[in-house]
Amino acid sequence: MLIGRLDQETVDSLPRLADVYDAYDVEVNALSVEEIFALYEHTGFLYPDKAARLFPHLPQVRENWRRMLSAGESLLYVLTAGDKKRGRASLAVWRSTRNGWMSQHLVSENNPHASRAVMLAAAAARIRKGCDLSAQNWFRPENRFPARVFGSMVQTIGERLSSVQRHAYFALPRALSLPTQKRIRVVRYTPFHQDALLEIAAAARGSIYVLAEELEQDAEFAAVDELYRRVGLRRTRQIWLAYRANKEEPIGAVIAYRGPLGVNFSYLENRCDLLLHPTLPEAEVSEAASALLTACSSAYSDFELEEIPVIAEEMATHVLFKLGVEFLRHYCQGIWLQAGHPRFYRHVDGFYAKLLARMERQELQAALIGQER
Repeated sequence: MLIGRLDQETVDSLPRLADVYDAYDVEVNALSVEEIFALYEHTGFLYPDKAARLFPHLPQVRENWRRMLSAGESLLYVLTAGDKKRGRASLAVWRSTRNGWMSQHLVSENNPHASRAVMLAAAAARIRKGCDLSAQNWFRPENRFPARVFGSMVQTIGERLSSVQRHAYFALPRALSLPTQKRIRVVRYTPFHQDALLEIAAAARGSIYVLAEELEQDAEFAAVDELYRRVGLRRTRQIWLAYRANKEEPIGAVIAYRGPLGVNFSYLENRCDLLLHPTLPEAEVSEAASALLTACSSAYSDFELEEIPVIAEEMATHVLFKLGVEFLRHYCQGIWLQAGHPRFYRHVDGFYAKLLARMERQELQAALIGQER
């Protein structure tokens, strides 16, 4: 894809890769795992519901972070800016697919300058490296700040290179027995089913999702798993497809992601994506969802939690309620492709420029009022 003039100007304005972090006054992996987690607690990022699900497994989660950080920047890295006096900000970035990364856990001690620095440094490094095919982040739609920043990024990046989709996040008890119907046929994915997988994934989540999740290149994560094995961890993906009993057109799929527990504090590294064709009637939604979730349970036979994290479209929410699956919260998945990196950089930079300008006006107004008194 040819790069546009404005995108090229953005790229040309960035420092060299070797100078990126220094240019933004950002440090990489400067904090220990204990210090990182303490910052998350101090900033309130670990709110009660999330903390309650994380704390029972905290020793293992910390060990997983240590192992991934030991690989340099090849699996997980944490950017920090600011200091204890002015307030710190932090952003974690980890390898979700072979050529795709997830940015997460953006926290700040009330220092938007530091938040801006870690965000722009991460984006600039991604552009300069030039080998990342996609990036993504997840945020709660009711969380106003990330919703304003990332929820609006498609307006800047464009629909051909980005997407933001709202999903429902459920906890499926592993002991829950779901009803199954003979009218639905579920099969385990093999390369023979690639076209069917791409078809149902595009119908359910769109082409941006298909590209970013690398479903065509590495459906079962053979390539990325090799990288995780080097530090004694695993990153795998198992897939099942659903068909009507005597038909060959897919009506749904389930993608079971497995990874080091707690890399994401909502366990999105171990999420189960439930994909259903958007035209399915509710009766078939229930049958397909039940059959697919039953099939994928084998992928979580050694899972440390008692519940499987399930990500589903809104069309499945009512059905999953009726099946006895616990709704936890809504999440938005934001994705942007490689050619959208310069536009994402401009989007973040523009947002923070407006935010900081508004803060300066408010501080000036407060100072003038103080002088008048």
